[in-house]
Amino acid sequence: MGRRFILLGALAAAVAWAVVAGTIALERWPPIAAAVAAEKDRGVRGCATRYFETDGRERCQILFETQYVMERNMAIFTRLLIVFGPLVGAGVWAYVGRDRSGAKP
Repeated sequence: MGRRFILLGALAAAVAWAVVAGTIALERWPPIAAAVAAEKDRGVRGCATRYFETDGRERCQILFETQYVMERNMAIFTRLLIVFGPLVGAGVWAYVGRDRSGAKP
């Protein structure tokens, strides 16, 4: 009985964490996304001054596009992990610690 209350408390705390952390992540996302996009744009503009031939300039632009996608995906994944990590952990804890005897509580 006590274990169930502890588990429900952990799940409630994880849900509260997800709501608060998700709200903070959403509020702070636009400036972070803008900074990542600005860095990509700066790099792509620099490709024209670094490489005079078209092939080199295109490869440079592809490199900065790839870097942009990777940085954006890392930022999104990190925020999702921070928001949902405790909730997933509490769910795994509930699944692993469930009563398998079949007895009614």
